[in-house]
Amino acid sequence: MGKQFSDKLLSNLKPQATKFYSREGRGFALRVMPSGIKTFLFIYTTHEGKRREMNLGNYPHVKLAEAREQYQAAYSLAAKGIDPQEHKKAITEAKAKESNSSFGKLAELYLAKIETKFAANWVKTISGALKCDLLPVWKDKHIGEIRRKDIIDLLEKVGNRAKGQIKNVQKAASGVFRYAVDREYIEINPTSNLSKALSEFQTGPRERSLSESEIKVIWDAIDAGVGSEETKRALKLILVTAQRPGEVASMHRSEIDGEWWTIPKEKVKTRKEHLVYLTPTALKLIGDSDGHIFPSPRMAKPIQTSHMSQLVSISRVDTQGNVYHTPYYGLPRWTPHDLRRTARTHMARIKIIEEHCEAVLNHAKRGISGVYNRYAYQEEKKLALIKWEAELLELIK
Repeated sequence: MGKQFSDKLLSNLKPQATKFYSREGRGFALRVMPSGIKTFLFIYTTHEGKRREMNLGNYPHVKLAEAREQYQAAYSLAAKGIDPQEHKKAITEAKAKESNSSFGKLAELYLAKIETKFAANWVKTISGALKCDLLPVWKDKHIGEIRRKDIIDLLEKVGNRAKGQIKNVQKAASGVFRYAVDREYIEINPTSNLSKALSEFQTGPRERSLSESEIKVIWDAIDAGVGSEETKRALKLILVTAQRPGEVASMHRSEIDGEWWTIPKEKVKTRKEHLVYLTPTALKLIGDSDGHIFPSPRMAKPIQTSHMSQLVSISRVDTQGNVYHTPYYGLPRWTPHDLRRTARTHMARIKIIEEHCEAVLNHAKRGISGVYNRYAYQEEKKLALIKWEAELLELIK
């Protein structure tokens, strides 16, 4: 028998180079990891002779008295020849089938919620990640039984298969677990702070703003380079208006009224209409065509954001092996979305106030309630974009 646990004893246990166990006796133990994480355990042997460890919670988040109570219940089951972990699993799975607490049911409720609040393309991405990678594994599993380790293991498998997909799957999982926390199905979101655990799959900093000299380079290079005129104009319009690539690519004549472009809520990430002032440069790029402003070769549909991404990033080589289109126009890696970030950065540089910059970009305001005013900051957005256009024209001349 070990020494009886007390808060003083547990608090004084310091991490070592490898994990170690402090045991009170009869299977009640505390595991201390090199990271300093302390976990209450019930260590027992099953009827088949297999050694198992039952997680009773991390100390001090789980109090000693709570852990001891869980241990005593588990010990009683084990003494009767019942595996306490299998017993708990059976109970939670039965409850999941009788209630809304399975991952699959909560995912369904979460999707129903976001469908009314966010743009269709974003919802489609989240829905796809759920259906392809999460629901096949966790559909019938009780939300409270999915551990952080389970999530990391699944995301690592996704990352090894398709590194670019891991972010979408992580967003989908995080959304469902946040939904569960908000509605008190669980107390802690196990998807929070996963960056360190998944560091090998990170592609590096995504945020990039083009410098003043780089803006001049890409503006001229877009004109002189390969690609359709529609795709070239769309790229430039992102920089001029500071709007999202998807919103620009799908622009339709019906959304334009004189000098104003109304982006319908169905296309906006925040599901709220957004007014954008169109400067003379923007209107010139838009032109006077009817229907889709940037039609694809099929004409019935607009270009896709992937068309812009490919134009920027793909190298073009002729039949003799000579490169006639350099990726990123010879600059360090950047994306079409970085043009929006570039506009935002330089608007701040020329002293356009923060609140007006955020209004131009249609970033959601935090901590502000009430009915959305469609015309909020209309004049301020106009003045901000006029000032940005003047600066941009100076940079590219």
